[in-house]
Amino acid sequence: MNHELLRAAATGDKALLDQVLGLRSTTDNGGELEATQRGNPSCLKGVTSEGNTALHIAAGRGYLEHARIMCDLDASLVRARNNLRNTPLICAAKAGHVDVVCYLMEHALAPATVAASPPWYAGASSDEESMIRARNSEGATAMHEAIRNGHEAVLAKLMSADGGLAAVVDGKGFSPLYLAAALGRADMVDVLIAGSPPDGVKSPAYYAGPDGQTALHAAVLASEEMSKSLWCWEPTLAKKVDNSGNTALHHAASAGKIGAVKLLLLEDSSLAYIPDVDGLFPVHTAAKMGKIDIIEQLMETCPNSDELLDNRGRNVLHCAIEHKKEKVVQHMCKNPRFGRMMNARDSRGNTPLHLAVKHGCDRIAMLLVRDVKVNLSIMNNDGATPLDLAINELDHGYTYPMNPEVLIVQCLVWCGAHRSPRRRDEYLNKRTGVGGSEKELSKFTNLTQNRAIGSVLIATVTFAAPFTMPGTAADAAERPAFWAFILSDALAFLCSTVATCLLMYAGLTTVHPRYRSRYHVWSSNLLHVGVLLVIATFAFGVHLALSPPGTGIPGGNLNAAVCAMACVSVLFAQPGTWWPTVLAKPIWARLGLKGLLGVLLGPRPIPCQKLLLSRTPWLNLFKMLATLLILALILVTFLLDMSYLRPPAAQHRFSSNLLLQSQRQFCSYPT
Repeated sequence: MNHELLRAAATGDKALLDQVLGLRSTTDNGGELEATQRGNPSCLKGVTSEGNTALHIAAGRGYLEHARIMCDLDASLVRARNNLRNTPLICAAKAGHVDVVCYLMEHALAPATVAASPPWYAGASSDEESMIRARNSEGATAMHEAIRNGHEAVLAKLMSADGGLAAVVDGKGFSPLYLAAALGRADMVDVLIAGSPPDGVKSPAYYAGPDGQTALHAAVLASEEMSKSLWCWEPTLAKKVDNSGNTALHHAASAGKIGAVKLLLLEDSSLAYIPDVDGLFPVHTAAKMGKIDIIEQLMETCPNSDELLDNRGRNVLHCAIEHKKEKVVQHMCKNPRFGRMMNARDSRGNTPLHLAVKHGCDRIAMLLVRDVKVNLSIMNNDGATPLDLAINELDHGYTYPMNPEVLIVQCLVWCGAHRSPRRRDEYLNKRTGVGGSEKELSKFTNLTQNRAIGSVLIATVTFAAPFTMPGTAADAAERPAFWAFILSDALAFLCSTVATCLLMYAGLTTVHPRYRSRYHVWSSNLLHVGVLLVIATFAFGVHLALSPPGTGIPGGNLNAAVCAMACVSVLFAQPGTWWPTVLAKPIWARLGLKGLLGVLLGPRPIPCQKLLLSRTPWLNLFKMLATLLILALILVTFLLDMSYLRPPAAQHRFSSNLLLQSQRQFCSYPT
């Protein structure tokens, strides 16, 4: 393309355009431009590297006068296409220049074609013959580009010129109406609906979308008002399904659009009974996404929605559990009308409790266990009870007590669940993490590296603490806080040192895996106690710094704050210490207070610990008792030390009062 012509088309310089094209400033023959030099307009045939002609550039920038000049000189430019097969009309529609679009449409539609075509063009001539319906490389027309770029005025002009454009889908299956609905442009949807065929017969192309969807599928996700407009325009859209069998109600239920769901159910409640290709009904979709309000609305409109099953025999509760929607399960457990689903089995015989165990949902499993209507020992088609599945999912090697699979097994055993009546050795081949497996050995290596850092750090800090304590030992030798500081620091140093030595042996590959496991268990508990003692040591050291002897208690409020923070830190330094308390609520709800006391004081904890292959069940009790003792040490030490500091201050005030009284008596003695 001529460089000067490109600059004129891009900048809108009309004088430069006239100079390049060799046009006179006057007009002849009824206003038509006349070239002074023959053959100069042929430069309009030049294109850029993108294939754009000068008309493409001028139309895309909205220079109407330039477009008129170029079209008058060479009318074939209207049909020119660039490398993306965009015509000048598509470029103008994409940029939103209404005046240029109106002018180009006059040239795009030949007079003979306009006179011969019916008002509602149904494809009498191809898109290549009718340039107003020309498509680019993506199959999009000027109307698609106008909608995609948000130009309502351009859309209205295109719709008034050729309403049949609304029935042209692009290469991805998008109709203009679907595209406008997907973009949430209610104003554009109204324009397209208003320009629909007057006889009321709508071709599916008018509302078509990708994968067999309709415009209503997209509208319910965007706007309730838009959905209502589309439903009033074509009521049959509500029952149209896409390639996956989804209706608009499926889409609205999955997105939690309660307004759209109410609208669709109000007009036709039978929509709730249309499944997709997997047999999932709208209520299943809402359960999978955790939409409680949608489930309630569907249950209110269709009371038997809880009886609907998909192709795998799953009800609403099954779907909610498989997708770990805890709030939905909690809502159903509290609502009596969902009670008949609690023991329902799917096509494989799995109850909701089976699925909760299988997917490792410990909180959901506990919610189900708390419901006395739930049977804990139902067998599935494979003859396995929930406890069988839980034991199969359990890592029988070294594991964390707060892991979901561990909590599920503990909860089921303590609540009285039973295993299936079969030989126990059938499960031996399914166990993982036992003995010297590669997975278990890699655990030992990682644990050694992580715990060694903590144990060495504690040993270093506690070794240096006595030599850097505030004040002097002589000043605080008689204070309870001083002795507690020394005691807790010494115990923390000993625990961390022994833990470090155990970890050294636990990290050796020459040591038998059984002993390595034991060393890790012992070092874990020693480190736990060491951390708690470091917290206590820090609290005592701060207390000694805030309350030096002979000055009373200047930092009383600060001391109380330090004591409170230390107690909270001791209690929650390691959440795994209090794992039995997590199970107290479901046990209480199912067995009552008597059952809870029987679990805590009876023989049940020992079989459960053996089930988890814990060779040292006393260590869990050791950690709990150590935590309580250190907590008591902090509280008692702070109280004793504060009481220790008060008497000297009171005695000082008493002696001062006696001295003042004696001075007054001496001054008043008669001479």
